[in-house]
Amino acid sequence: MKKKLQSGVTLVEMLITVMIIALVAGVSFPALTAGLASVRLNSAAGSAASFLTSTMNRVDRRESAAAVTIAPKENRLAVYTAASGDKPDKTLAMPQGITIEGDDTRRFVLQPGGAFPRITLVLRNSKGARRSVRVDPATGVPEIRRVESE
Repeated sequence: MKKKLQSGVTLVEMLITVMIIALVAGVSFPALTAGLASVRLNSAAGSAASFLTSTMNRVDRRESAAAVTIAPKENRLAVYTAASGDKPDKTLAMPQGITIEGDDTRRFVLQPGGAFPRITLVLRNSKGARRSVRVDPATGVPEIRRVESE
């Protein structure tokens, strides 16, 4: 009489495999979330720098003044012109998990042909990492730097 070959996986083998997958996922999950938070912070800093640069270019191109508002409580940047009235022409809301540091709303007036004001914006992610976006008044070029924690 011939023996039948059985194929398949035993319950013990399946449990061991599932436990190994759970262990690897549990170890890698915190690193993955920290990496995503860092990418989100870098992206937000780049967006803020681009927002400020495009605003300055727009002021020079249209030859009309504009006001940049940094509102930490609303977690956004906004541009107002004479034509826009009470509503902003353009806004940049920070993504989820990114906050603008500070308590008070700050306003900067941009004049066509004038020097860009010294604006420094500090962003923080949910993990505590910080980036500063600083605009050089002489060149108008934004600079993004990592801010060391206190």
